[in-house]
Amino acid sequence: MAVSTDTASRLSTDLIGVIKLVSSIKAHVPRIHEGIEPSAYPVLFTLVEEPRRVSTLATCVHSDVSTVSRQVSALVAQGLAEKVPDPQDGRVAMVSLSAEGVELVERLKVGRGRWFQRILSDWEPEEAERLIELLEKLTETITAAHESGTLFEAYAAYRQEETA
Repeated sequence: MAVSTDTASRLSTDLIGVIKLVSSIKAHVPRIHEGIEPSAYPVLFTLVEEPRRVSTLATCVHSDVSTVSRQVSALVAQGLAEKVPDPQDGRVAMVSLSAEGVELVERLKVGRGRWFQRILSDWEPEEAERLIELLEKLTETITAAHESGTLFEAYAAYRQEETA
């Protein structure tokens, strides 16, 4: 059975509220590394998986190439990342984490974990595990819809209904 419009609307509103709340909190959280903007953290976390081209990084973090290129330049300047030749095309550079970059990502993970542990101090462990499962499912669903093109088709259909 499909989710009702009312339920989908409540979920959408609640998710937007959480996103805005986390964004406002991030503005007041002390920086872990003074030379790096928190907006570059997704690039760091993506590079943990494997070295990537800047264009691939931009796709992974849902940003434009020019923004990610600036972030990569800052990471390289701070010694957190390095550019290496692409083994398949030596004309292109791949970006990889330096040892210091790997260490920073680990500190960020531990710090975020402790922060959320305090926030969720009155939650049952099963509640947190269930939320993780549901967030992973939501991410997979949205990613699949985005990759297949149905995400924008659904929005276009909704807009068409609104104007009819």
